[in-house]
Amino acid sequence: MKQEYWINVKHVDNRLVIYLNGETLWDSGIIHDDPALNHFIEITDLLQAHPEYTSELIFEGFNDTYKSNGSDGDLNPWHFNYRVFKRVIGKSGEIESETDILIPYNEKHLSNPNMRAINNSYQIVLKDKEYKVIANALSQQFFK
Repeated sequence: MKQEYWINVKHVDNRLVIYLNGETLWDSGIIHDDPALNHFIEITDLLQAHPEYTSELIFEGFNDTYKSNGSDGDLNPWHFNYRVFKRVIGKSGEIESETDILIPYNEKHLSNPNMRAINNSYQIVLKDKEYKVIANALSQQFFK
């Protein structure tokens, strides 16, 4: 049996950049019209590179571009949907289980354009042979 750690990005409306320990893991580029994605990013090896230290996983979502009719009051939609989970693989290679290691994030709002919409940071440590989130800071900018 082996454990793997994954990020599953399900929606990006605008731009999402994911960092782990200061390195860029993935950059969606600018995406419009909120398509359904099912993008998987394995982070097991990166977490295991320095198991004695706390790892920092950051999701930065940007509201970079927008369609404007010339009005200063234009708001731009953004939507970010991701989950970070542990996958247990059995001896014969089958997936035995998947367990979220943080609460899945799924937020959709309007905000002023050309700004950072989210800045979500998670501190991950190895404890009892599993990686666990021990702290997080979630920040989002939106207009209600």
